[in-house]
Amino acid sequence: MREPIADEARAGTSWWEPEGGFFGDLYREADDSLHTFFGDGTRLGERTAAEVDGVIRRCELAAGSRVLDCPCGYGRHSVGLARRGMDVVGLDINPGFLDAARDAAARAGVPVSLVRGDMRRLPELAPVDAVINMFYSFGFFTPEEDLKVLRGFHRVLKPSGRLLMHTMVTVPALTDGRIPAEERRRLASGRTLVSRRGLDTRTGRENGAWMIVDDDGTEHPMAPYSVRIYTPQEFADLCLAAGFASVTSYGDWEGTPYDDASASLIVVADRGPNDTAPSRRLAG
Repeated sequence: MREPIADEARAGTSWWEPEGGFFGDLYREADDSLHTFFGDGTRLGERTAAEVDGVIRRCELAAGSRVLDCPCGYGRHSVGLARRGMDVVGLDINPGFLDAARDAAARAGVPVSLVRGDMRRLPELAPVDAVINMFYSFGFFTPEEDLKVLRGFHRVLKPSGRLLMHTMVTVPALTDGRIPAEERRRLASGRTLVSRRGLDTRTGRENGAWMIVDDDGTEHPMAPYSVRIYTPQEFADLCLAAGFASVTSYGDWEGTPYDDASASLIVVADRGPNDTAPSRRLAG
């Protein structure tokens, strides 16, 4: 497998765009693996249910709460939240993923409003109680554009609303070997995901590439990707610069404070009331 690179996947097209070559049918197949980082053997449906429960707890949501899932991908969290009675808007740039999310919502018999858009330029939306950014979906852009994303999230939140960002990919996990530089995972489809990744300590970006391999060795590569891996303090600083009032970092869905040994990073940023100025505080 070739070395991970950070170049754009197609001439004039970024890896995360619909035609960029990373997010598509192969990604959806790769998402449903028989194990995950840190030896977690739970299946995708179980993980989704646990994540949905955690979002509801950490954002203090109730039936009828309005939630923006951005980017929503193929809708696993949007549909899960709608099943729990939330009023969900899912936004994603990928029309194929939005079609899959519509199909999933229809099969589940739940309403989900699905909108195509770029999270750097959110459309006008009715205010929401929570914005969620799930499963390693932040840091695709430049730091300036990432700040623009957070300002958009702040704008669409109701006073005292919350932003939740969730990832399993952290700087300590990448540097201490818990997330290996090369990994093979058996997928529910029966094929194998081979991934290679490395952290560029100069830029703070993880550069990597995935491919799915048939049992006969036939390779199906996906476009190389590059994601900025923010530390909790760096992410908090961005949130405060975007106007959020306070930021708390957790290491799991139960609310354990984050530390470098945590298996996840879950950051909750409180918008605060309209007349509250941001405080320079990182809680947790």
